[in-house]
Amino acid sequence: MAEAFLVENARIVQVTTGSIAADRSVLVRGDRIEAVGRFPGWSGATLDAEGRHLCPGLIDSHVHFFLDAGPDPRRGYLQSDDAQRMETARENARLAIRAGITTVRDCAAPGRLMFRFQQKVDAGEVAGPHIVSCGYALMRPKGHCHFLGGEVATVREARQRIEWNLNHGAGFVKLMASGGGLTPGTVPHEADLPLEIMQAAVREARANGVHITAHCHATDSIRRGIEAGLDMIEHASFVEPPGRYRYDEDLTREMRDAGIIVGPTVYSALQTARRFRAAGAAHNPGDVAAVERLEGRLVNTGHFRRLGMKIIGGTDCGATNTPFDSLVDELDSYVEAGLSRSEALRSVTDLGASYLRLSRVGRIRPGHRADFTLLAGNPLEDLEVLRRPLRVYKSGCLVHERNGRGPA
Repeated sequence: MAEAFLVENARIVQVTTGSIAADRSVLVRGDRIEAVGRFPGWSGATLDAEGRHLCPGLIDSHVHFFLDAGPDPRRGYLQSDDAQRMETARENARLAIRAGITTVRDCAAPGRLMFRFQQKVDAGEVAGPHIVSCGYALMRPKGHCHFLGGEVATVREARQRIEWNLNHGAGFVKLMASGGGLTPGTVPHEADLPLEIMQAAVREARANGVHITAHCHATDSIRRGIEAGLDMIEHASFVEPPGRYRYDEDLTREMRDAGIIVGPTVYSALQTARRFRAAGAAHNPGDVAAVERLEGRLVNTGHFRRLGMKIIGGTDCGATNTPFDSLVDELDSYVEAGLSRSEALRSVTDLGASYLRLSRVGRIRPGHRADFTLLAGNPLEDLEVLRRPLRVYKSGCLVHERNGRGPA
């Protein structure tokens, strides 16, 4: 029988209802939560929470393990060899788990390294969160993030790339449907992945029972994403030729009515905008209105919330000046855009898990995976308490403790 322990005298953060259940205990057996309640006759291993708050582990839906979160992540990647890239991924994973982030979705990586790294984390050789990865993202030849691999020119190549990713452990499909600021030779206002490739990718994802998302800065790429039938859209920046940012209310309503989930990745955009303002230039000379595009994501998120769109929390960490412990900053951005603290927290707990099709994740309830954090305060009143968890549990195992005794 799997080992069990009890977390007693806890205040459980019930993310679904935005409430606190006081004086509760959580019985963990193996990697699962077996029961929640009161257990007066329990005589096994016990952790006294001393009335502190127990919160589900956080989910960051948009990360890049092999980018270094420095001032120029593309340059950092290209100047590294594979050993250095794996070390970057290890450091990123350690930072995430120490921040109470117990699940992440990697949205573009060098596929062969990504799946090798994922295996090391799964085996416990590397401390880090649970990982859902796409492996190689798909982009047109020389398209956005092509330096990570994944270029496709035809429907047949797209199908072959998706099949390879899924056979090696991918949990979803990611498309680069427009240019991006990180990649010279592309421009964010161009929808540069053909619609027929996007449609074929959607069919492959559906046939294999996985979700599909796409990087979309260009307004036309959002439009193609709706027509293709995407499940999610990342960034949704609304950039038109010749590089002008302009929010499109009608298109947003189309996204909402199609049931598309949006990951606005606000904080990384604001960090990158600050970097560009300070440097006086963008990474990509073709990104002619980079600051306006990036700062517009905060405005967009307010519109997404107003229109009742499904918002999933993700940082785009690994990108410019966005380290792997930035998720609270992302949530703060959502609150600034008009979400309540409870709504922001749900985007990275129960709703985030649901949108990623992760079953029995994102809540503290019987049968769910025992991913949770012990906090010094109530995150429904102050999101800042999420920033430095006292303890982090992943699959029922203590993986980090603030005083340094934890294995992470």
